Amino acid sequence: MENLKKTPLNRVHRELGGKMVDFGGWDMPVQYSGVIAEHLRTREHSGLFDVSH
Repeated sequence: MENLKKTPLNRVHRELGGKMVDFGGWDMPVQYSGVIAEHLRTREHSGLFDVSH
């Protein structure tokens, strides 16, 4: 496996069950519980998008 760069939130993404993928050389979550569940949760509460890469 190649050596992917990690954002400061990498540990949090993993603890929250993020499905991690190679995103341009960065270890980033592509989704968590599923896009529909995430969409509904964000509409009712809030969301955070990690742009530190």
